[in-house]
Amino acid sequence: MVKNEKIVICGASGSGKDFLLRGLTKKKLRYQPKITTRPKRSLEQEGIEYNFVDNEIFDSLLESNQIKVYQNFLINDNDWYYAISNQNFEDNQIFIMTPHEISCLNVEDRKKCFVVYLDMDEDVRRSRITNRDDNSDSIERRIKSDKEDFKRFVDYDLKISDPEFDIDMVYELMN
Repeated sequence: MVKNEKIVICGASGSGKDFLLRGLTKKKLRYQPKITTRPKRSLEQEGIEYNFVDNEIFDSLLESNQIKVYQNFLINDNDWYYAISNQNFEDNQIFIMTPHEISCLNVEDRKKCFVVYLDMDEDVRRSRITNRDDNSDSIERRIKSDKEDFKRFVDYDLKISDPEFDIDMVYELMN
């Protein structure tokens, strides 16, 4: 079955975004990771989780209008950027975005997207985050930041709260 719609996965830390992403890529939907300026975590690989760039490269892409959406986070005096390039948005079908990034899509681009909001219980998310080998960011900071980022989020097409959700169901709902 050919899917023409783009799927945007949105959810707080530990909500299952990567799990859904992996399941959808197995169904042959096209994906390429975001650009980020933050340091690589211990188990991450270039071009798999993110495309890691320095601030100079990111600034150049931004200045030359090659960025579709981006967001920055100030964490421990570090200014980290995450972005999806125009080319990535045109070439691919699966994206992980924050509520802010979704709000930055223009009306026409948003119409092309099926937004799936993974709204998992905080205890489930906390457990998942704790089990990661990731010391670059505190769990409490993430939980607090996520509460703020998602407290007014309503721009989604499907909300999933079951931690045992079915990837096939999500895929079947796409156009």
